[in-house]
Amino acid sequence: MAVRIKDVVDEMKTVISAGDRYEPWEKSRKVLELAGEFLVAALAGTSRKGQAAILMVDDDGSHLSFAYPEHLARGNTMPIDPNSFAGQVVLKRAVLLENGVPDEPHKDFFERIPDPEGEVRTIQKMIASPLLGAGGKVIGVVEVSRTGRESAGPEANFTEQDVKNLEKSCRVFAPFISRTWTRNRGW
Repeated sequence: MAVRIKDVVDEMKTVISAGDRYEPWEKSRKVLELAGEFLVAALAGTSRKGQAAILMVDDDGSHLSFAYPEHLARGNTMPIDPNSFAGQVVLKRAVLLENGVPDEPHKDFFERIPDPEGEVRTIQKMIASPLLGAGGKVIGVVEVSRTGRESAGPEANFTEQDVKNLEKSCRVFAPFISRTWTRNRGW
């Protein structure tokens, strides 16, 4: 059974309404996990070894900090510049669709960090969207990718419908992420 965005939103509301039952960083982690897991299942396809990353703009607006997945969210940052896909999304305030990631110049440092199972997952295809806060300000970036050693071919390409679905998901999740995001992740 597919998870519906409404169900994820209901779970996010439950986390937020839990009051003092959770520390602020726990609320943030739970909301980010709900968003990330939904995006992988809905857009990357679990059979395609998908993954999601959520990066937040730092207070000074010059860097992005990984917020999700947790193994990257331990102080890893990157400058906001056109040399990264996430940086391009922030600077252009636009969605990115790239079905040939290995062929495009980009910062691949974080792709070389093993996941919690010890696997290095090369990004083959990616869509990314800005997270917009109050007044349309970019507060972060969501990246959804399909990973593996080789491209699975054109049948595994992201489509314009995937882009629309990611944009919609980002509009829905942004207020919850914005409300709970904290840099003090309990480490």
